[in-house]
Amino acid sequence: MTQSMFRRHFRTPGTESSSAVRPLRASAAAGPATETIASYLNKRLAEIGVRYVMAIPGDYISDWVETLDDPEVNAGLVRVHPNNEMCATYAADGFGRAGGGKTVGCVSTTYGVGALNAVQAVAGAYVEHVPLVLVNGSPSVAQFNSQRDQGVLWHHMFDGSLTDLRIYEQITRMAIRIDNPALAPDLIDAALTACITDSRPVYIEIANTLEGYAVAPVSGRAKLKKSPIPQNTLSLDEAMSMVLPILVDSKRLVVLGGVEVARFGIQDRFRQMLKVLKAPFLSSLLGKSILSEYDTPYFSGTYNGRNSQQNVQDLVNAADVILSLGVQETDFNFSGVASADFNPLQPPGLPLQGSIEVRMGAARINAGLTLQDQGELYWGDIQLEAFVGLLQEVVCEPSGPAMQSLVSQFPALAPVQAALQAANGQLPNAPFPGLSGDIWSIPKLTPEQYRDQITWDSFKSLLHHNYLTSFGNDENQDAPVLLADTGLTFYNLNNVKVPQNGFIAQLAWGAIGYSPAASYGVKLAQMALGSRRRVISVSGDGAFSQSSNAIGTIAALGLDNVVFVMANGVFAIEQFLINAQAFNPQSKTAFAPFTRVPETSLWQWVKLAEGFGGVGYEVTTNAELADVLEKIKAGPPQPAQPNGPCSGSPAPGCCTFAPDATPDVRPSTFTLVAVRNVCNDLPSNTRWKLG
Repeated sequence: MTQSMFRRHFRTPGTESSSAVRPLRASAAAGPATETIASYLNKRLAEIGVRYVMAIPGDYISDWVETLDDPEVNAGLVRVHPNNEMCATYAADGFGRAGGGKTVGCVSTTYGVGALNAVQAVAGAYVEHVPLVLVNGSPSVAQFNSQRDQGVLWHHMFDGSLTDLRIYEQITRMAIRIDNPALAPDLIDAALTACITDSRPVYIEIANTLEGYAVAPVSGRAKLKKSPIPQNTLSLDEAMSMVLPILVDSKRLVVLGGVEVARFGIQDRFRQMLKVLKAPFLSSLLGKSILSEYDTPYFSGTYNGRNSQQNVQDLVNAADVILSLGVQETDFNFSGVASADFNPLQPPGLPLQGSIEVRMGAARINAGLTLQDQGELYWGDIQLEAFVGLLQEVVCEPSGPAMQSLVSQFPALAPVQAALQAANGQLPNAPFPGLSGDIWSIPKLTPEQYRDQITWDSFKSLLHHNYLTSFGNDENQDAPVLLADTGLTFYNLNNVKVPQNGFIAQLAWGAIGYSPAASYGVKLAQMALGSRRRVISVSGDGAFSQSSNAIGTIAALGLDNVVFVMANGVFAIEQFLINAQAFNPQSKTAFAPFTRVPETSLWQWVKLAEGFGGVGYEVTTNAELADVLEKIKAGPPQPAQPNGPCSGSPAPGCCTFAPDATPDVRPSTFTLVAVRNVCNDLPSNTRWKLG
């Protein structure tokens, strides 16, 4: 390709003096004639809660990425350089999850080889309702025309049929392509509004060479805001008229809260509702930490099916009504009680016949709570926030206008109103019976056990008692955020104590290797929110091997993250799923060969950490782990010194960069801990599967 062809196809017109068209460049005081597609997009991203852009270099997206290093047009966005697109998207996902509706993740890729490498991670964000924006650079209109008319297959292009766009249309809330400046503001605004409204990923594809074209300024347009479908008040009132009598009659009400409470930013309203209902509150595992486990009223633990503490299972099984709000019903969430196989001779594991469910814009009252001739009741247009707000209002103020309106529409509610009035603004049978026993039923180790090899149970005990519970309360924002990777890790850690937004795991998508990479996005979110929380990632060795190079980015960012790797040499969750009897000491079942993790016996874990610029430990006994936890509790390690050939002052053969480039690599302060736990051990809360 000649230089003139390269400029024509890969650089924004105006960056070369030979260009026939010279679009205007934005500035800090951009007026109507100086806004560009790039500056417009940057301002809108910052407006919705994006702070960091996980950007992988690529020629198709280079013009936009370069604007992130220009303080005049980056709108405060900061470019982060991850090691690959999968890890970059996990990090953006972690940033989007961590803020409880206040943060939005962002990742930038180049066409084909970049964007398609991020597909799996974006799909996971879609399934788990994570607000995330993927900005992809694509071949220009001229290049697509050249492929069509001349058969030129440009690099990273599949076949010229807008492959990336068509794929992302299937796994995002909205996928747009910007190939005409006149349409850019409307398309950008529509996509970003969809992202924050539905808390799901969106895809923005920018045709190469368009970033610098002038568009209408942001200043002349309305601010972006969440714009859900307006609540149908008739449906909401009818649903509430059916729900209230059930709650008033309930004797053993339990509230089950799910992840949508956090994703849609209604945690404060949900907390106020709990104070009114005075019923025990459980979180689902995917919803763990939607509220603080330190000081939330009536908090009674985390429900994870048969992996739950026995007292939590007993509380759920004894409930006559379960009010389930924002809960995503996944097999991981309800382990051991949810099955795709229907057995008419066996009752459902969950008391589904006694639940009221409100989630994803709909409400349902199961048949066990309705009159015999009514069956299941369902409304397909109920917003979770509107439902929670109305429920709180009518219980608190049974003589107020909301309740009076309900009674006027549904006269049969008059006795319900009278019962609420007699109960002085609460449900008649409140407070309801709560949890029997400890919320965090995690035995402490005996002195003798400190000499033993680490097990899943002893790891959890030491992490919980020697570290997580040492932070007192949630007000000082010092309690760490815990990321539990897919597998036995998130099962084992389902009942440790965490602050609000302090537990992150993929409980529906279930990609192993998520947490090490997501952890630096979570830490960046803490920094953006002004929080001092440290971020702790726990993964199996099989999971860690999927995203091990993420620790290089953690090091480059100078973050104090802690990465625990359960180095037992086996994909334990896979063996657990295909045949758990391999964990049974009384069984002769061997581990399946495909579940072996060969890296565990090859990698020198301490040197691995040092090679990436951090501090490493390898522990085998409980005493060794306890000692490392004390070191972690004392604070981050001293920064590791860069020791590459160009780590000091510039020298011959070392590259120089523009003065306004991304800040230099900061001294690393991360910690990697390889935990040599017993390989054929199961967490005690999962041993039910052994029969």
